[in-house]
Amino acid sequence: MSTENYTCTPNYTCTPPEVLAPVGDEETLLAAIRGGTDAVYLGVGEFNARQGAKNFTLENLDEAVKLAHSHGVLVYLALNIPIKQKELQHALDIADCAYAAGVDALILQDLGLLRLLNEIYPDLDIHASTQMTIHNKRGVNFVAGMGVKRVIVSRELTAAEVKDIVDHSKAEIEVFVHGALCYSYSGKCLFSSFLHGKSANRGACAQPCRRKYRFVVNGREVDERHIGGSYPISCAELSTITGLEDIVKTGVVSLKIEGRMKKPEYVTASAAAYKAAVQGICGPGDNPTKEELEARETELAKLFYRGFTRGFILGEKGVSHPKYSSNYGVFLGKVLDISRSKGNTKLTVRLNQDIQVKDGISIFTRERMLGSAVIGIVTISGEHIKSAKKGEKLGLEISSKTGRAVQRGDELYLTTDTRLLDTLQRTKLKTLPVSLKVRAMKGERFTVMIGEENEKPREIRKTTDEAPFVEFTDDYVVQEAEKSPTTVEKIRKAMESLGDTSFEAASVEIDADENIFIPVGVLKNARRTAADLLLEKILSVDKKEQKHPSLEDYSYLCDSEIHSSEASDQDELTPAVNETFNKTLSETLSETLSETLSETLSRTQGRNSASKRLLLSVEVNESSSLFEAAFAGADIIYVPVSKFEELSAPENAEKLEDLKAERVEIVFRVPLINHDYELDKLKPLLEKIKDAGFGIACSEFGTLQLAKELSIPFTAGKEFNIFNAFTASTLYKAGAYRSTLSSELNLSEIKNICEVLQTCKVSGQTEIFVYGRELMLITENDLLKPLVDRRIVRTSSKVLLVDQEGSEFPVKRLGTRTLIYNSKLLDMLKYVKNLKDYGVDVLRLDLSFNTQAEIKEIIKAYKEALAGKENRLKPARGVEYTTGHYFKGV
Repeated sequence: MSTENYTCTPNYTCTPPEVLAPVGDEETLLAAIRGGTDAVYLGVGEFNARQGAKNFTLENLDEAVKLAHSHGVLVYLALNIPIKQKELQHALDIADCAYAAGVDALILQDLGLLRLLNEIYPDLDIHASTQMTIHNKRGVNFVAGMGVKRVIVSRELTAAEVKDIVDHSKAEIEVFVHGALCYSYSGKCLFSSFLHGKSANRGACAQPCRRKYRFVVNGREVDERHIGGSYPISCAELSTITGLEDIVKTGVVSLKIEGRMKKPEYVTASAAAYKAAVQGICGPGDNPTKEELEARETELAKLFYRGFTRGFILGEKGVSHPKYSSNYGVFLGKVLDISRSKGNTKLTVRLNQDIQVKDGISIFTRERMLGSAVIGIVTISGEHIKSAKKGEKLGLEISSKTGRAVQRGDELYLTTDTRLLDTLQRTKLKTLPVSLKVRAMKGERFTVMIGEENEKPREIRKTTDEAPFVEFTDDYVVQEAEKSPTTVEKIRKAMESLGDTSFEAASVEIDADENIFIPVGVLKNARRTAADLLLEKILSVDKKEQKHPSLEDYSYLCDSEIHSSEASDQDELTPAVNETFNKTLSETLSETLSETLSETLSRTQGRNSASKRLLLSVEVNESSSLFEAAFAGADIIYVPVSKFEELSAPENAEKLEDLKAERVEIVFRVPLINHDYELDKLKPLLEKIKDAGFGIACSEFGTLQLAKELSIPFTAGKEFNIFNAFTASTLYKAGAYRSTLSSELNLSEIKNICEVLQTCKVSGQTEIFVYGRELMLITENDLLKPLVDRRIVRTSSKVLLVDQEGSEFPVKRLGTRTLIYNSKLLDMLKYVKNLKDYGVDVLRLDLSFNTQAEIKEIIKAYKEALAGKENRLKPARGVEYTTGHYFKGV
């Protein structure tokens, strides 16, 4: 919980960003409202990135939206997973119900679903999920050109990078500020999927990063002390509250808290803490002090803590927490002495936090973490007390069973603060500020007018610029008082008593004669009726008619032509996106693709599985391997973009030209992650590649946008999580001539996509990955740095991350990023002869781990299999093989 970089700018004023709280069910929705949140995000059913949360149903979504809106809270529905072809109609049904219920935005990952929803609901705001892995300006501008209003950028960006994106993007920008971190870039993780059959990209992560691992370098195990513990790839919890001003200054519109699977009290406390901090930073008074922010952070640690990191956004690159991977609370003290009896064990400790009987603690023993309730507190003099303050030295009594494992020097942590939980549970619900105007004139009917404050705390009104306002006139005619007159103060008190509603009287304006009489019952009834009418009007603004869309009615979005119904939105696209979207794919090919690429496409012209020839693509890492793959018969070769200069050197240039003449397609593979500074460095190299007549392989939206700006031919990698034909088609329309389908699809799902593309006569190719080690994750965390600094790991070292079952995951260091690969080797060789029945065009082999001799052998085996010959590869020693998800899926 370090705050050494804390900064405070006195009297700094700004536009307060919204605080966005996580909601997993009805109870946590109420908890978020108690915390004073501005907005919430939630999921319905299984189509969201937190399948483990209770989530909402279509039946109770409408009531959830009403509840939130009645308290001035916006609602964003997360549909942020890739959607399979057969799921698209169900996804549309969910979106339709959400639209009718009045949700304020949908959070999406799937590019095809995004295109569909923009077509069907042009008045519905779309937010691009962090699962889209957008981490540069061009990526933001690409999805903004497709109609996205807001982008939740990757958590790996620094505040300076976020500000640069905010300053140069049309879309709003949202960032995560608190909660659990994914070790991998979100949207690019297959670890849980391939280990446990539970897809993180689909919201079912089994959290393999939270488990124990050890390092083996060149066959020798590394002492875990060199990496800080047994959990090297488990992240600490993100907590930016002590440096929040730096984030607010970037100009982001929303501060997002993670935690749809956490307890209601956590949601209340985190929303309240960040809301208070924002109000302090952007308010007219003094900024919150360092001590105030630290106190808030300590409170949050008592609710959930596995180490805190300020995160990449505040410049902290060491986001892992190897010590322990589960919640263990805030530091309470060390065991100074132990006294054991038959009934319990007394631990002597000097308190670092307040504590009381029934609080929960965790204890770091030599063997493992243990949990216990505090069953008694004993002073040094032997007196039993109910609570104690920070700084006191005393005894904590715990169960004798747990106490047997405790030793002097063990660390204690406070995991449950019962007093804090009670306070949070009793917090009142956030109210919606309203202004009231009363007219009470003799001989006239009593009138109450009520409306939202003009500051417009809610942005959900899209049909009017005016805040909802109603007027209620009671049947009662104001009389002259005969005895006790109704004073202005009595009227004001009656109007301010809005406790049974979701409103709070921010102001009451009274226009009244003197010496009048109005019965108390009339005052209360008029106020209650006016409030009910206002609530009804507020909620009616949000409601819309369902459209009941049928996927079949939008099949035209999958073909290769731009239709008039899409053209109406073209003016909203960025120039580069607009240019490509106004051309058919065939036009783009004829203008920009080399003869080599045109030849490659012609080999699979048409999608009749009986007539087309499956092509073989190969991925290699070295220039020499490229030529070996070509001589072995590869039709397409992917090589890192960093090898272009080497391949353009005189000693290689002639050989490269020979390959072009032989119609071997060379594609330069751009890195998976490209921050803006990396894209800027990459641009001149891509211009050279274009001039040389080659294409590139893109894996993220920023690179794709740059390729479009440069009019360089490109393929779309499997990192785009292509799960349906609409996503593939959208990438084709954006200019891709080939797309690699997700490795999480099974063969039946692949066939579904290809059949739709065939029906739509799409010109682009589809590719699937059939051999090699899957990349499990890519992280900004420099996992191997401690071992490099100690010279345990060198450039040529073979590094394995080994789990408790003995599975070995190769680890590569790419600059300061880390790549972790599957322990098993995918091999679909014996099924190749059947694969063309599934409609794909290209089979891809990743041979980046292989020697030149192995490259030659593997390509030969697959070429023969494609020719209908039986063939087998000699199994590599110590290697476990897999068929991936092809026969099971996720």
